[in-house]
Amino acid sequence: MGYMRQLPNEDKPKLGAVVNQVLDEVESKVQEVLKDLKNQEILKAMENEKIDVTQPGLNRFADIGRRHPLSMTMEKAVDIFTQLGYDTITEAEFSPEVETDYYCFEALNCPKDHPARDMQDTFYLTEDREIMLRTHTSSVQIRALERLKPPLRIVAPGRVYRRDDIDATHSLMFHQVEILALEKRGELTLGHLKGTVEHFLKNMFGPDIKVRFRGSYFPFTEPSMEVDVFFRNKWLEVLGCGMVDPRVLEQAGIDPNEYSGFAAGFGVERFAMVIHGITDLREFYKNDKRFLEQFPHFYDDGVSSFLAGEPRQQPEPELRGETVPSKIVESVEELQEVMKAEGDKGKAQTKEKPKEEQAPAPESTEIDVSKLDIRVGVITKAWLHEEADKLFCEEIDIGEDSPRQIASGLRAHYNLEDLEGQRVLVLANLKARKLVGFPSHGMVMCASNSDGSVKFVEPPADAKIGERVMVEGYDGEPATENQVIKKKMLEQIFPDLKTNAAGIACYKGVPLTTTAGPCQPTLPNADVA
Repeated sequence: MGYMRQLPNEDKPKLGAVVNQVLDEVESKVQEVLKDLKNQEILKAMENEKIDVTQPGLNRFADIGRRHPLSMTMEKAVDIFTQLGYDTITEAEFSPEVETDYYCFEALNCPKDHPARDMQDTFYLTEDREIMLRTHTSSVQIRALERLKPPLRIVAPGRVYRRDDIDATHSLMFHQVEILALEKRGELTLGHLKGTVEHFLKNMFGPDIKVRFRGSYFPFTEPSMEVDVFFRNKWLEVLGCGMVDPRVLEQAGIDPNEYSGFAAGFGVERFAMVIHGITDLREFYKNDKRFLEQFPHFYDDGVSSFLAGEPRQQPEPELRGETVPSKIVESVEELQEVMKAEGDKGKAQTKEKPKEEQAPAPESTEIDVSKLDIRVGVITKAWLHEEADKLFCEEIDIGEDSPRQIASGLRAHYNLEDLEGQRVLVLANLKARKLVGFPSHGMVMCASNSDGSVKFVEPPADAKIGERVMVEGYDGEPATENQVIKKKMLEQIFPDLKTNAAGIACYKGVPLTTTAGPCQPTLPNADVA
C-alpha cells in the first residue's frame, strides 16, 4: 500500500479493490482456523471430563472372577484320573465334535437299528446321515485305539450333542468325561474297574459316599454296569462302565486275545448338579453372576456335610471380598475411611481371639528332577526337515520297542552327517506334538551358553541304551506326560539344570549320573534343556 501514491490516480481504486479482496480472504481463513482450534479445545475438554454414568460405584472389594461350576467339576474329574496315570485327550485329531457314523456308532458296535441312531436323538449334518454332531465322547476312544499303541490309559473330556427338549434336566448340548484303560490280557479285570470307579467317586463326592453297581447293557462293553450313589436318602445313577467288548477292539485293529481293558463315562452336568445341589440344569447357561459366585464347594470344602443333609458352614469373610457382600461407597475418601475402620476392627479381633493349635502342615509335593524321565539314547537315523530350515528330524533308540521320532533345532550347530550314531540324553516323558507338521515325541538334552554355543549332553560311553539318568538324592518316580504339562514342571526344574565349571551336567550342583558314571563334560557353566 506504500506504493499507492506513486500510481496514477485512475489506477489507485483498482489496487484498493484487490487489497480489500485479499484482506477479506485472509480474515476469513483466520476465523475458520480459530473456530476449528476452539472446537478441538472443547472436544478435548469434553473427553477429559466425560463421566460414564453406567459404571458401578466404587466397590469396597475387588470383583474377583470365578470359574464356572461345570469347568471346575470337569477339571476336578480329569485331575483325579491324571493322578492315576491317565493321559488327557483333547486334541482335535482325537476329539472332533463333528463326527462320522463310523466313529460314533459302527466302530462302537452299534447296529443300524440302535435307538441312538434315531433322527429324534442325533443331530445329523448330511442327508445320508454319515456326518453328525457326536452324541457321546466314546468316539474319542476309537480314534485313540487307532492312533495310540497299547497299553494305554486315557481320559477324554468334551462337549456332546443330542436332540432333546430343553427343560430342568435336559439340554441340546452337555459335557461328558470318558476313560479307557487297556493292558495285556488278564492284567485288568472287573475288580480293577470297580476299584477305579469307587476311588473316583469318593474323590468327587467325599470318602463316606455309598456306591453300588448294577448290571446293565451298553453295545461297546461286556459285561456292563451302571453305578449309583446314595444321595439324600435315595440311590441316584451317575455313571456307566464295563469291560471293553472284544469286537470294539477288533474294529480298531487290536487283537482282543492279546489286550483287554475297561471303559467308563459320565455326564458332567449330572455330577455338578449333585455336588452343588442345583435343581435346574438351565442355570448353568444363564451367566447369572449371583449364581456363579456360589461355587465351588467340593467335599473338601463342605460337601460331605451337604450330602448328609447337614447345614453347610459358611467360611469366615476374607478381606479379598470373595465371600463378603459388596458395599457401595460414594467417594474415594469414604472408601479409605471404610477400609481403615475394617483394618482397626480386624486388629481388635486378632488381639481378642485365643491362640488355637495349628494343624500340621501337609506333606510336601515338591517338583524336582526326579519327575523327568531322562533316558540314554542313540540317534539311528537323521534327515533334514522338509519345511523348516532350522530343524533336524531324528529317529532315536531309547530302549523301547521302536525308535522315538524327535525334531531338534540344531541345524545351526551340527552337520547332518555328524548325527547318526551320536549318543544323547532324551527327555522321554513329554507328550507328542507336531513341529511344523513333524510328530515329535521327546526332547534331546543340550547345553547352551550366552555366546550361542550349543552342544549335546552326552552319556558315558559305557552307559546302556534306554537306562534312566538319575541324580543322587532325587529318587522319585517320573511324572506322566500329562502331569509334566499340566503342572508346568519344566518351568520349575529347568532353571536348576546347568553344567558346572568342568562342563558336567548337574541339577542343583549334583551331577546327572548313569550306572556307568556321570555324563561326559560339555560346555562349562551353561544352561541345560
